[in-house]
Amino acid sequence: MRKILFANNKIYHIFNRGTDKRKIFLSKSNYERFLLNLSILNDLDNIQHHLSRFDLENPNLIKFKPKPLVDVLCYCLMPNHYHLLVRQKIDNGIPKFLHKLQMGYSKYFNTLHDRSGNLFQGAYKAVEINNDSQFKYIPLYIHMNPLDLVEGEWKENGIKDIKKGINFLKEYKWSSLRNYVNGLATPYLNMRTISDLYSSGDWEEEIRSFLSSLNVRHRVSAIVGDIFHV
Repeated sequence: MRKILFANNKIYHIFNRGTDKRKIFLSKSNYERFLLNLSILNDLDNIQHHLSRFDLENPNLIKFKPKPLVDVLCYCLMPNHYHLLVRQKIDNGIPKFLHKLQMGYSKYFNTLHDRSGNLFQGAYKAVEINNDSQFKYIPLYIHMNPLDLVEGEWKENGIKDIKKGINFLKEYKWSSLRNYVNGLATPYLNMRTISDLYSSGDWEEEIRSFLSSLNVRHRVSAIVGDIFHV
């Protein structure tokens, strides 16, 4: 995949998987730690400086506002990979954020599981979202990834029970679809841009329409381009 020169205010699909396709999330706490890192590491300042923001007597109070490197527009965490849709806010914001995110999580994971070496398969991959069609459908694709857990060949063969599949997606804990469907704000997710594209009631109908198409694989390829098979 070609190297991308990231530009401010542009939107990018970011994804990576575990080395040798190994699982990078082994427990609920692993997923929760990655989501925490989406918040506390999305900052121009380093983590040591970030710790000074918290009042020990009032840990929910932040002393001053962070300086976000990116806007996280949507995400999906799968057992062996992750997807993010982000918008760069400052120069080199995406490279800085992804370096902190992957290094921070790898250090946590390796320490917790008494391992060493690379956790992720090299550098993350990135695709610029450069047309309206991509921008409309990439959030759907990202949020539909958990279907791999119930019907592994849904991209090739479609899904047998669309209603059941949609309900599974809406209940999947580790993607931002639940935030959008239920209007649940969270510190690590900027919902304004995607909410302007889809209201909470639109998601189910758009996913249903996508999954009902005759050639799901063709539609996926048209949206995400040359993406690894995870």
